[in-house]
Amino acid sequence: MSDHYDYVVVGCGSIGSMALWQLTERAPGARILGIERFGRIHTKGSYSGESRLFRVALKEGGIYIPMVRRAREMWLELNERTGRDVFLPIGAVSVAPADFPTMEQTMEVIRNHGLDHEVLDAVELAERYPAFAAPAPGASPDIALVDPDGGGIRPELAVALSQQLAIDAGAELRDNTRVLAIEPGEGPDGTTVIRCTGPDGTATVTADKVIVANGSWASDLYPDLADHISVQAIPLTWYLPLQITNFLPENLPIFMRDIVTPDGDVWHCYGAPSLDGYSVKISHGDFAGGAPTPDGIEELRTGVLPDILSRIFAERSSAFFDGVLDDPVRLTLHHDGFTADRAPVLGLAPGNTPGSEGAVTIATGMSGNGMKFAPVYGRIAADLAVDGTSPLRPGSFDYPTTPRTAKAAGHRATTLTS
Repeated sequence: MSDHYDYVVVGCGSIGSMALWQLTERAPGARILGIERFGRIHTKGSYSGESRLFRVALKEGGIYIPMVRRAREMWLELNERTGRDVFLPIGAVSVAPADFPTMEQTMEVIRNHGLDHEVLDAVELAERYPAFAAPAPGASPDIALVDPDGGGIRPELAVALSQQLAIDAGAELRDNTRVLAIEPGEGPDGTTVIRCTGPDGTATVTADKVIVANGSWASDLYPDLADHISVQAIPLTWYLPLQITNFLPENLPIFMRDIVTPDGDVWHCYGAPSLDGYSVKISHGDFAGGAPTPDGIEELRTGVLPDILSRIFAERSSAFFDGVLDDPVRLTLHHDGFTADRAPVLGLAPGNTPGSEGAVTIATGMSGNGMKFAPVYGRIAADLAVDGTSPLRPGSFDYPTTPRTAKAAGHRATTLTS
């Protein structure tokens, strides 16, 4: 079987689904195909896990603030277009001692960009958000930075509905289909050949332009990316409050908290209020586990992760919040590709000329932050495919030809917070 398309998107998860939707906006009437390795919605990618955090007051600041503002507009547009609560505009709060480095960095960004915010002292914090446990005796008092433009994202719904918008606009989607090779310039008139296998056997597809957004499997198709992107495991955990009222969305926004222990260790958590009515998502940001292959992910899922959770995390949930039982009632394991500077790879593949026939755009290395930026990153990928350039894209997102440093120009290296 051989088919030709104007645009093909490889990988239809966080970024690919948005790119597929945005291509139908940028190139109405074009023949567009999405190819997804697994089902339309599945648990094997980086996006699942009920909720994701969205903040406008990002400590990284700089180039990210215009993009996150645009992303928020697009999330609200997705809500309006679909009639569903994909984005939950419930705000965000960061809790830590006033002199904690990320709090100081965030305040600097707020001042530099004139962002809406509110600062709560320890007394005000306890009154407004009584779920947070008081600091241990002798510890520095906490403050809270409230980001009213923050909120939560329903990631599975976001992927499904952006796919559906594209399908409704005429795009096609082939799921359970694995791309085996991408061969730029090997098709008629310089088009790109995509070789894949699926339920009906092997297939060959050609495309004028291609977007590759296959997440943690990027190095399968571009092996040199393994030198620039490390795949890491991300556990998500949910805990049981004895009283749920203080943990409902009307009483608790999405959150981050940092605790400095008496011996100088830093405990970090992030999460979302109760969306299921009985548990609260409190996940821990200091877990580091390599998962270079899907087999490695499965090994962690079935063996290592529960031991790590019971050894490291059991004592922490009650330190962060009052009235929460120590052991998780639910846990899931995820993964993502991380770059050294935590900036994504979002640019043309090596050897491609902007706007040329058969050009391939790469969108990967989202470093745990892809979902919050997904609509705008999808738009950038679509712009690159259609025009060869995007006014939204920082040049530092280029496909790496030399190793990036931890603090590339225009960036502050980020930590996993959502």
